[in-house]
Amino acid sequence: MKILEELQIKPGEGFNFAKEIHKPYLGLAPVLDWCKEECEPGWRWQLVDTPSDIRDGRYIFYFNNETDYLNFLLKWS
Repeated sequence: MKILEELQIKPGEGFNFAKEIHKPYLGLAPVLDWCKEECEPGWRWQLVDTPSDIRDGRYIFYFNNETDYLNFLLKWS
């Protein structure tokens, strides 16, 4: 759980790029695994709305690296 806390946004942090995605329950893990493997350190994510059995969860991913952001868009948009 400590790893997930390190990846969440801290007060006062700013980012150049952001993308909201919607994923079903248990659908976030592949996205986080991909980001950990493919992105430069410094990206973050935020839970906007928890998933349920009737709706997807809403998450925002933040990046400072433009290449990471564009690759994220290609993979997860």
